[in-house]
Amino acid sequence: MESIRPDNTDPISLRPAPNQLGTIMLRFVGLLVVAIAVLAFVYSR
Repeated sequence: MESIRPDNTDPISLRPAPNQLGTIMLRFVGLLVVAIAVLAFVYSR
C-alpha cells in the first residue's frame, strides 16, 4: 500500500489571509449594526 504525500512540505496555514479576515470582520460589524438598529426600532415602538 502506497502512502500519498503532498509535493511540498510547507505546513498548512490555519489562519485565513488578511484580506479574508478583513472581509469577515466587515460582515460581522455590518450584521451587528443591523441587529442593533432593528432592536432599537422595536424598542422605540
